[in-house]
Amino acid sequence: MHVRPARPSHFSSIADLSVSCFWDDELYDFTSPHKKQYPDDFCYFFLRRTHLRYWTPGFVYQVALTDEGDEGHEGDGRVVGYACWFRQGNGQNARQWHNDSVASVVERTLAHLRDIYVSLFNLDRSLSLENLHQWLSHTSESFDKIPELWKLQNLCVDPSFQRRGIGGLLMKWGKEQATKEKVPLGLTSSTMGSGLYLKQGFKRYSTLRVEGFPVGDVPVFLWEPTELEGTHKAQGDVNTTDAPIKEAIMLGETPQLLRI
Repeated sequence: MHVRPARPSHFSSIADLSVSCFWDDELYDFTSPHKKQYPDDFCYFFLRRTHLRYWTPGFVYQVALTDEGDEGHEGDGRVVGYACWFRQGNGQNARQWHNDSVASVVERTLAHLRDIYVSLFNLDRSLSLENLHQWLSHTSESFDKIPELWKLQNLCVDPSFQRRGIGGLLMKWGKEQATKEKVPLGLTSSTMGSGLYLKQGFKRYSTLRVEGFPVGDVPVFLWEPTELEGTHKAQGDVNTTDAPIKEAIMLGETPQLLRI
């Protein structure tokens, strides 16, 4: 098993994997309440979002691939997990992750046009735009007081490959990058994902309350490199000691980048 930067050829696998991981996640029960009636629309949502984010400066996708001899290996490697990161900030280290190109602008423009078309004709029947916007309005400012940050947008591991350390392997890239750049990692977790992040050394930074959301307090977690520990006053854990360690979470979106 190894981790490498994602390629466009991985988009479909990332979308399919997202459906498997997030099918019973409370966030998607909230934002995509009709996903069981329209599973293809739900999958297409992830495909569209991956396409847009991949070509948007600041976003980084890492995939976990099988090696020859691993269970289920096929071709150049089967995608069994992925992580999507976003580099927040305007410092020198952040700017290197926000370089743009003509190809990226073209791909991003096409992605935006496609999302406008889907929204205009209400083609994502799985989605509740009202609930999505409600979630975004509460989560978009989770880390406004931390100017420089790596934010984990999504982490997902194939259910048949969970509890094999793949989540930690994907997390390792972010921790190493944050340590190198001397910035923290942040994320907004589902209750199912909380156990994994506590195990990985994250601490509670704050909580969110979203009107209509099935979970009362949504935990916001922070991980700090050793030299920054205590800088942002993250405190211990949350009341999730019995939460299952499920390596799949959904994190706060960036409203201006997610166009449904």
